Amino acid sequence: MTVKATKFKSSLGINYPSLRDDPLRTGLRWLAGKRADDGAEGLWRIHDKLYELTDFIERHPGGPEWLELTKGTDITEAFETHHLTVAPENMLNKFYIRDAKSPRNSPFTFKNDGFYRKLKTNITKKLAEIPKRPADRSKTIADLLVASYIGLALLAVIWKSFTCGMLSGIFLSLTCIAAHNFFHQKDNIRMYYFNFTLMDYSEWRISHALSHHLHTNTINDLEISALEPFLQYLPGNKHGLLRFLHIVISPGVYLFLFLGSFIRSIISLFLKEKKYSPVIFLAFSVLGLMVVVSGEVIFPLTMFGFIQFTGSLHFGAVGLNAAHHHPDIFHDGDTPRPKHEMDWGIHQLDAVMDRKDITGSHFLVLTNFGDHALHHLFPTIDHGLLEYLYPTFLKTCADFGIEWRLCSQIELVKGQFRQLIKTDPNAEPPRPLKPFKSL
Repeated sequence: MTVKATKFKSSLGINYPSLRDDPLRTGLRWLAGKRADDGAEGLWRIHDKLYELTDFIERHPGGPEWLELTKGTDITEAFETHHLTVAPENMLNKFYIRDAKSPRNSPFTFKNDGFYRKLKTNITKKLAEIPKRPADRSKTIADLLVASYIGLALLAVIWKSFTCGMLSGIFLSLTCIAAHNFFHQKDNIRMYYFNFTLMDYSEWRISHALSHHLHTNTINDLEISALEPFLQYLPGNKHGLLRFLHIVISPGVYLFLFLGSFIRSIISLFLKEKKYSPVIFLAFSVLGLMVVVSGEVIFPLTMFGFIQFTGSLHFGAVGLNAAHHHPDIFHDGDTPRPKHEMDWGIHQLDAVMDRKDITGSHFLVLTNFGDHALHHLFPTIDHGLLEYLYPTFLKTCADFGIEWRLCSQIELVKGQFRQLIKTDPNAEPPRPLKPFKSL
């Protein structure tokens, strides 16, 4: 079913997504909407060609489970960003079926002489030279975070300490954010750390990795539409005092991110839209340990809820103030770049700002969605390796006259609230504003 647009219109020329206003707004329903819109004809679409990729998926080492779910959709952006070498592209001819009958709904390009493909070539060469030990350090940090979360949760019920519970909730959020580094990669044990929250990594692989990362700040970004009408980040029809109400209710929205996600997962299971997996209930294993060590039920249940809500509040405060929402950041509805500048990589830099308070620290980058521009451009590269890519990244940006923007965390927090109340779109297209500065 196609839902008529009533509030927001894409300035990028993207058709209003089918099921964008669906009440459940899960990743699976977002994919169902894309199947209706992408002109993939029941196959996989990459650029303007259609492929039967079943055999490719079966041969894909550790291939993510959601790859099969994308059948019938346009996976151009996913294919380009998840395969850094030319080998997978060279294999595509084996799976070619026919050309697509309709143009792509996405306005973004991946030209051989364009910014993103040039950057990808340069980054791939650089990756061969950098050490791999920082990626191992990311694993150690994630392991210590989850151990700290569980240890503090147990101390919270043994000592009946809400202070320990609050700290446990913060470590739960940090664990979740760090686990996000790993669910962008091949299937691995640490991606399951995400499920110590009430959220499900498999849902987030769709809503975050497939939707938000590839269609950032556009009308097709599920991480924007899923928050509506409570938080509205796209410029457009926001009436009077309701704009300011968004600011007031923001903390309440943050509080219920974990629980709301869990409820949606249970509804999807009940409706048989989602396959059952025991990992969905991993969070409750910690509750079980809390009951065992305390010998009680009611207090551990209360403390578990307190920890989850604390973690959710912290996660929302970090995530929604991390990189994407500020009046100077492009949001669909703002005046876009001209068509010849619609390179996907350029759009990513238009839709992000990095924080100078975070960049440079491995721990802060891993636990605060840091090095966000590079992470969006190359999501499968471990966060620990990103700092080594900056010279190559900045050189390529300079070659194309593109600016990498840095600001402080407090500037992004203030900008996020300004974006919430913003109604008028930016009249000028994105353009470089400041000279480059090396780290």
